[in-house]
Amino acid sequence: MSEPNASANGDLKIILASSSPRRIQLLQNLSLQFEIKPADIDETVPPGLSPPQIVCELARQKGEKILSTLSLSQLGRYLIIAADTLVARDDQVLGKPIDRQDAVKMLMSLSNRSHSVYTGVHLILTAHNLGEPHQSRTFFGDTKVVVRSLQLKEVEAYVATGEPDDKAGAYALQGIGAFLIDHIEGCPANVIGLPVPLLVKELRDMGLRVMGL
Repeated sequence: MSEPNASANGDLKIILASSSPRRIQLLQNLSLQFEIKPADIDETVPPGLSPPQIVCELARQKGEKILSTLSLSQLGRYLIIAADTLVARDDQVLGKPIDRQDAVKMLMSLSNRSHSVYTGVHLILTAHNLGEPHQSRTFFGDTKVVVRSLQLKEVEAYVATGEPDDKAGAYALQGIGAFLIDHIEGCPANVIGLPVPLLVKELRDMGLRVMGL
């Protein structure tokens, strides 16, 4: 991982609770040194939650899961960054496609209309001393994505590339799927996996240094 800001936060150990290549790259772009420790949770949430509440709850569960695995008696402090992203069309959550037929159906349902992408983030900054409370905060980004009018054959060709297989909403804005999009309103990084401007603000509000500030 990149080094420039590693010493700026003292002996702080940063953990990204995700193995997503997209989140890893976004965090690397901030020149933070961190380790990757995916959180294995069952992603169960209480019924009746809105899409923003769902991503915040899942991010919280991921962060707490990683916290439970740490040996806090060791020297140093930890910052856990956990996130969850989902796509919602008219408040209906669109997860990862079950198969490629489902991916085609999902993408055609997004044709010539807008949808929202939400990414929830949960930060946990462990206490200086055992017995003291940890700092934590939860927030989310919301980006509106407008898909152009799609033709079935081009959607089938895109799905055949395999890119949509593990993507919420069955497309990747940062990949081949960019050709499906007419425009977006809001933060592009949020669609990719982290609301970077919000993340930087929250980290600085917690007293941490990012990109030298």
